[in-house]
Amino acid sequence: MISLQADHTLIDGHLVSDVVVHINDGRIHAVTSANHTEVNGVPVRRLPGKLLLPGFVNGHSHAFQRVLRGRTEHAPLGAGDDDFWSWREAMYEAATKLQPAQIEAVTRFAYIEMLRAGFTHVAEFHYLHHQPDGTPYDDPLELTRRVLAAADTAGMGITLLRVAYQRGGPGVEATPRQRRFVDVSPERYAASFEDSMALSNRMAHRPVHVGIAAHSVRALDRNWLRSLRVLAGEKGLLHAHVSEQPKEIQLCLAEHGLRPIQLLADVGLLGPNFVGVHATHLDPDEISLLGESRAIACICPTTERNLGDGLPPMQPLIEAGVTAAIGSDSHAVIDPFAEMAALENGERLRTGRRNVLIGGPHNEVANTLLRAGTQGGANACQLDAGAIEAGLRADLVTVDSQSPQLAGLHAGVRGHSSLLAGVALTGNASLVRDVWVGGAQVVENGVHPGWETALSDYDEVMRSLV
Repeated sequence: MISLQADHTLIDGHLVSDVVVHINDGRIHAVTSANHTEVNGVPVRRLPGKLLLPGFVNGHSHAFQRVLRGRTEHAPLGAGDDDFWSWREAMYEAATKLQPAQIEAVTRFAYIEMLRAGFTHVAEFHYLHHQPDGTPYDDPLELTRRVLAAADTAGMGITLLRVAYQRGGPGVEATPRQRRFVDVSPERYAASFEDSMALSNRMAHRPVHVGIAAHSVRALDRNWLRSLRVLAGEKGLLHAHVSEQPKEIQLCLAEHGLRPIQLLADVGLLGPNFVGVHATHLDPDEISLLGESRAIACICPTTERNLGDGLPPMQPLIEAGVTAAIGSDSHAVIDPFAEMAALENGERLRTGRRNVLIGGPHNEVANTLLRAGTQGGANACQLDAGAIEAGLRADLVTVDSQSPQLAGLHAGVRGHSSLLAGVALTGNASLVRDVWVGGAQVVENGVHPGWETALSDYDEVMRSLV
């Protein structure tokens, strides 16, 4: 049993003082009043000057893309010609160069960076499956094994999403740079998915889940999407990139006469287990379809702004009943606070208004943002986590409430909290001091024990790429 007492703990949207969180066997055993100094002979661990929050969930990650940070910030084709599609070519180049041990090193580094920033679980959208020329490895799950090993070593909870990828676009074969991603048939994909689940069960020293992912309507035809519907009907969770770029919508209309969300609804993929990643360029009908199906939208604001994707219609999505989650996608930035704040700040830019994404009994923006960063992500990964309450997984984070960023802010008493607003809208990853994943502490006072080794290995990979 571990018992933690911070100055304030986030309970049901409020910062509450004088409570103790008891952890047993990886889960929150109870939340009690702070009227004792020990439990069953074990001293209560005080966390002075800190807030205790649920761990943040990174709902969308391509860990290998961490190597692109800082390397694509120039216009390769001349001024004004750089966009998502030219960035994609740089991504393909990195994807074809990385070898298995390098992929594991980069992934481990990215996950430790996430933990230090307060992410306790990641949904890894995993589509590096084969050798660079598309030939399977002797062990077909070589790269899946590498990603799971990286998560285990880092101490990160993971939902590994085995991505289905068929083609280069409507009527277009996969290019040589895309062959590493491709499965030869829906049946081969289903077999690999089952094998990935079996592998995860053998490697599950940390919290591990496996889910299904459709790369996009651009990369899969209707027959492939139908096959995933059948598989997801048995296995549940399904993620997909949706409507990130206008060109994707144009291609979908040309092939199917439908927009991406309309197509996914037509083949039966929408529902509470569906997670649409990006959801940037939606029309009102698509927003209604997502809301009616109680789907989840995983927004990745720091990547979307880095790639020039655009601003998603956050307020209409939430008002339609869509659950919001966050992800760091290409890892241009790894910081849950940056993702959360950008949900509101992007909507302010899009609408020309302030305090748009309000929620809770006091119409607080912070409540909506923190819910997206914790419970929304937990829903996107089908985790029994995302809040501090008995029975849930003990994924927890402390934040330094004495930081200059939060100076002069107050917790409030069952009302508006300027301190909570400061955390959600002005905080950053440097505030994070301690992190627990499944009850095991993996960051203490800002230090992860594997950081120096992971950094050295990552530097070696980067030197080889240069």
